[in-house]
Amino acid sequence: MSKIHLLDNTLIDKIAAGEVVERPSSVVKELLENSIDAGATALTVEIKDGGISYIRVSDNGKGIPRDEIRTAFMRHATSKIDTFEDLDGILTLGFRGEALSSIASVADVEMITRTAEDSEGTKIELSGGRVVDELPAAAEVGTVFTVKNLFYNTPARRKFLKKPATESGYVADVVNRIALGHPHIAIKYINNGNVMLQTSGNSDLRTTAFHIYGKENSLKLIEAELSKEGYSIKGLVGKPELSRANRTYENFFINGRYVKSAVVSSAVEEAYKGRLMTGKFPVFILNMTVPKSTVDVNVHPTKLEVRFSDDDFIYGLVYEAVDKALKGGEFIPEVEWSKPEKVPKPVQTQLDADKPKNIFRLAEDYGRGREAGFSSIVQKVYEDKAVYDRAANSVKPSSGTILPEAAVPENKPEPVTERASIPVGESTSENIPKHKFFTHYKIVGQVFNTYWIVEQDDKMYMIDQHAAHERVLYEELTNKMRTGSNVSQILLQPIAVNLTESEKEVVEDNRELLESFGYDIEELGPKACALRAVPFVFDEPSNAAFFLDIIDTLKDKTLKSIYDTKLDAIATMSCKAAVKGNDKLSFTEAKTLIERMLELENPFNCPHGRPTVIEMTKYELEKKFKRIV
Repeated sequence: MSKIHLLDNTLIDKIAAGEVVERPSSVVKELLENSIDAGATALTVEIKDGGISYIRVSDNGKGIPRDEIRTAFMRHATSKIDTFEDLDGILTLGFRGEALSSIASVADVEMITRTAEDSEGTKIELSGGRVVDELPAAAEVGTVFTVKNLFYNTPARRKFLKKPATESGYVADVVNRIALGHPHIAIKYINNGNVMLQTSGNSDLRTTAFHIYGKENSLKLIEAELSKEGYSIKGLVGKPELSRANRTYENFFINGRYVKSAVVSSAVEEAYKGRLMTGKFPVFILNMTVPKSTVDVNVHPTKLEVRFSDDDFIYGLVYEAVDKALKGGEFIPEVEWSKPEKVPKPVQTQLDADKPKNIFRLAEDYGRGREAGFSSIVQKVYEDKAVYDRAANSVKPSSGTILPEAAVPENKPEPVTERASIPVGESTSENIPKHKFFTHYKIVGQVFNTYWIVEQDDKMYMIDQHAAHERVLYEELTNKMRTGSNVSQILLQPIAVNLTESEKEVVEDNRELLESFGYDIEELGPKACALRAVPFVFDEPSNAAFFLDIIDTLKDKTLKSIYDTKLDAIATMSCKAAVKGNDKLSFTEAKTLIERMLELENPFNCPHGRPTVIEMTKYELEKKFKRIV
């Protein structure tokens, strides 16, 4: 074993670089953040070979004074903080003073910079952390940073880099996030000579999203904004149809800094609950501005994680902002008919994970095009293929006739079965609907004994009777449970429940809440209680297991009402109780169902996230009949 000794500065720099510079995208991130901290309003990023051989970042910021250039490349050299107390109020993206020295220690670096006070710029070249040359140079105000041969002197690190195309993808992710977090900055990204992104810097987040996600997807984003107690949150959240199979498109920023937060992700996903399909995650771009000393950004080498001084407040703020945005929107997916001659092959042969081009081919079959990009296309392929096949086949001329089948007259509805009956009279036309997308609609008829066709203006709507009825039942049950208007049943024989000390404490802390829900609780000693009355849930008294489930949930988090503990159960019960596909409803029952649906907080999705109503325009229909080209 060798003696304890001090490491060489060059080795120290390389070790430190391992924490800051993981790959080319890390270099791009650090340089872009330095440019933003320097007040830049225009940035250009250019890479070659995934950034492994060449990275160039230029800005129009304030530049670096000539006498501070060499200092800037020393470890822990920064202009962002002076004292330990400054860490509590960091508003800049960088502050540790590690980036430039780390980058310079593992690459060939050239920097040209000039301040407004200097008559000419300065050019400095470094290799492996050592200064090779420094001389005057012609330059505009700002900084141009060029990095070549990344990890040339650390072959082990270079060996673990991915292929250039993969590294380019990581760089693109970084540039996209910087652009979304700073829509006031014009950003240009060039990869191997091709302009991949160019934002206008007009401070409009939707315009920036348009450049990154495309026109169709940017139109499916709705505004979210809320301010409270010195905090503010502003941004865009996706309509439920704009969902993904993972959290890649969850973009959250604090004072412009991209971070990952389990608290924020949980709050947003909770706000979407009941609006998304199982296994899907929302798309959002949210920027939060926080008061000083309320967030700690110095907890991760890459500054991706933060700690909040009050997690519960942040959770509530984010949830309220997103929930408010979702309640104010109308989320009816607009659909198009695919060309009947392009009926796709069986799903299992086309949806090959190794051949993403097949997904785009299916997207074209659906009339969506490559621009759609998000999982609504893939979701459509998986879940609605049967409906799609029937629709495609139904528009083909049959061999025996060239005329369409006659429509069922409105005055001759199909007979109603007892199982499908929907109570009439619970909603009347005099009621004011919460959602006014239907104001003067006409029920045209029903297809496949499942989907009701509704006409209004120049649009045709199709309503899934099962999904719509399921949503109606779900909101009725949750509202009863939330408001404590459940029926409480007194038990002839009280139920004894054994409790641990911690469970007993939870019961005492939440006694008022439990009693408002319908429980009458009597203490039976230090480790037990008796339930003398219980809430009547789903037409049957809840038992001891239900009570213990509530106690377990209350241990982990504070609930606004008990109904939060049983949302999944409510969704399941609503699904079972709702009318099914192929159940025949009368026109009167269909009208009642639509009216009840319009009175809901969220009439657009069933509790499991499926759409209750879709829309097709007259324009799309007329294209099919060749009335327009």
